[in-house]
Amino acid sequence: MGKKQIVTAIVLTQVLYTQQLGPTVDQQKPFFSPVVKSLVLPGWGEYSLDNQIRGRIFVLSETVLLLAILGSYSVAQRQETEYKAYAAEHAGIDPIGKDRQFWVDIGNYSSLFTFNEEHLRWRDFNALYEDNDTWAWAWDSSNNRERFENTRIASDSWRLRGSFLIGGVVLNHIVSAIDALYLSKISNIQETVVSPNYNPHSDKMELSLTVYF
Repeated sequence: MGKKQIVTAIVLTQVLYTQQLGPTVDQQKPFFSPVVKSLVLPGWGEYSLDNQIRGRIFVLSETVLLLAILGSYSVAQRQETEYKAYAAEHAGIDPIGKDRQFWVDIGNYSSLFTFNEEHLRWRDFNALYEDNDTWAWAWDSSNNRERFENTRIASDSWRLRGSFLIGGVVLNHIVSAIDALYLSKISNIQETVVSPNYNPHSDKMELSLTVYF
């Protein structure tokens, strides 16, 4: 999910939020069921059922989650740019065209020579890098290598948080849809009747609840 898409989703959420503060549900002719509305945008279905408090809760939670996702990926991207520039300065690497595994490897080995030497002993020939200017690296100190590795791990952690938060957004949509379904069923109840019944087999009085929709 890109930054522009996240910001757009936040704006649409707020627009729909303000629109729902206008005409009540009795004055509107719904095009979609409340369940579908909440599945698309949490809180929308609750607002269409004239339950502003519950709708506001889901709108707020959606906004917070989207802002948290945007923040997590922004921090991850900033730290990624930082550790790549740091490696170029202190390990002499060319950062262009490198995959994630390369950045993991240079954080664990002081140079291309030590990396290839160890993987040759392991007979892990597929992991070897070509010994040329494109793939060569050599850290100027172990402290700088460790600092690079810490920044890279922090960047990956922020990106992972963003992924978990995306799962939270999906869950928020599902929960809101279930809540809208519950509210729509409750709003359709026309009458409830409690009737006492005598059970001669058990010699007990029982109560039965009948709900009319």
